[in-house]
This record gives sequence, C-alpha cells and structure tokens, in this order.
Amino acid sequence: MISGYLSESGFVKIIDDLSFELMDGEILGISGESGSGKTTLLYSIFNSLSYPGYILGGNVEIDNKDMLKMKEEELRKVRGEFISFVPQGTQNSLNPVKKIIDQFMDIIESHEREMNTEDLHRVLDIVHLGYDVLYRYPHEISGGMKQRVIIAMALLYSPKIIIMDEPTTGLDVLVQYEILKTIKEIQKKLSLSIIIVTHDISVLFQISDRVLVLYGGNIMEMGPYKALLTDAKHPYTKLLLDSIPTMSKSINKLNPIPGEPLDFSETPKGCVFSARCPFVINECRERRPILIEEDGTKYSCIRYPDWKKEAINNARSRA
Repeated sequence: MISGYLSESGFVKIIDDLSFELMDGEILGISGESGSGKTTLLYSIFNSLSYPGYILGGNVEIDNKDMLKMKEEELRKVRGEFISFVPQGTQNSLNPVKKIIDQFMDIIESHEREMNTEDLHRVLDIVHLGYDVLYRYPHEISGGMKQRVIIAMALLYSPKIIIMDEPTTGLDVLVQYEILKTIKEIQKKLSLSIIIVTHDISVLFQISDRVLVLYGGNIMEMGPYKALLTDAKHPYTKLLLDSIPTMSKSINKLNPIPGEPLDFSETPKGCVFSARCPFVINECRERRPILIEEDGTKYSCIRYPDWKKEAINNARSRA
C-alpha cells in the first residue's frame, strides 16, 4: 500500500509500499513513535482516509475482495459487519449531548437495521458493562467505561476483524491493564483478528501475538513478540525497547531515541532511519533496504548482525 496526503507541493508519501498479512485469530500490534505513520496506515486499511489524505495504490483484501475498490454502499456493509474500527481518543468519540443508547441507535440506523435489545445486552456483557450505562450521558461515565462502550459498538455486528487505534491512551495504568485484559478475553472468546496500534511498544508485549515496528511509513521489523523482545534485528526496535522505563532503571539511565522523527516531505534516498541510527554507515544512506525474512521475523537493515556486535563492543568499552 502507498498512501499519504495531497499538499500544494504535491503528494507527500506517508505509507511507503507497505505490505503485511493479518492471520486468523491473531492480535497484531503495530508500534512506532508519534509521526511514524501508524494512524495513516489504519485509516488507509479501513478505506476512510479523508481529504487531503489519498491512497495512491495497493489493495486491502477482505474475504477475497479488495476493500479499496468497493463502492460506498458495499463499504458501509463491510464496515461493522466484517471489519470494525475503534478510533483514537475515545474521550472525544462519543457525542456529549446524546445518551449511550441513542448513539448505539445511530449505528443501527446507519446499517439499516432494527433495534435489538438482546444484541445490545450481548455486547455490553462481553465488555463487562452493566445495562444501565445505556441510559447515561458520556460525561456520567469514566474514561475506562467510555473505552468499553466504544469497543462494544465495534462488536455490535460480530465482525471478524477489529482495528484499534491507541485504545489505552489517556487512561491510568490500572485501567489500561483492565482494558488490555478485556481485549484479550474478547479475542479468545470470539476468535477475532485484531490490529492494535500504540506508540508504547511495552503495551503490545502484554497482548500481541506478533508486533510490527513502523518508522517513516516503512516496516523496520515484524515478527513474534518474543523474538523482537529477546533478539531485535533492527536498531530502531532495540532503541524503542531501551527507551521503555522499568522499575530497575534509574530515571537518569533512560535512553531516549536521539534526533527528530522523519520529515516525510524530505524522505532520504536510503534507510528512512539512517539520520538517527547510531550504527549508520554510508551504504545505509545510499541504499534502501529490503525486508529480509529470517526465523519467522522480517527486518529491513543491511547491517544486521554487525550492528549488534558493534553495540556489544560499545557497551563493554563503557563498562
């Protein structure tokens, strides 16, 4: 897929010829810093990238049909009934002047269905909410409850795939844990495939089967979460992991990633991470790496495993 935004100077490419497959019944986590292209990717997959967003090429195969070629009427049916979307910022996703039940009704009417109380109760049971929440306004419920309401709305017509954009952002740690636990329960109970996106890669290691690391609209690394956690093959993945605060780390020993996120209007000729990579060589700046598959993991770095040896030597010299 290739997608981005139209500007006065032309097309600014954000998602750069990116391709992956979502397996049946898996949770695929997508992580990267803010500005890496995560949200653009999700809206492109859902074929809802609004102007000035533009999908230049590619396809999204859903049940042997290309979602990007569907007409609006067919899209409306597929969205919600085959694939659903949980947007970022649930605090702002609910209409503040409508009761929750009326917002469910909006969804039902958009699909030209009739009200079915049993369906509402079913999805509320799945997300562990009492039925009384239907008769409340958004300001009368907590942030965690709002998130559960949005997830319940996404489940209303029993989709096979759910896309979630930053589902734990803005929630305190305990509520985050409960939301992630609920998502995992839903996935197992309903055998769903889920794409979950967050800038916090540590969240994905709690819930994902596989993790895709995104930078500059390109896949840096993708594979089983345990493989990325124990043997990262791309420097960016390792730097993301090193930047995670833990109980054993002093605040003075945190390792933020140096430099600034990629300016998409000035995409480099070579590796998109070359300007910030501590292991860069001239070839990295001149040649765009291809995805290499090894032991079930895909990575795009011409310096693996040499950069890991260099990192070990650097650590020894500092000791």
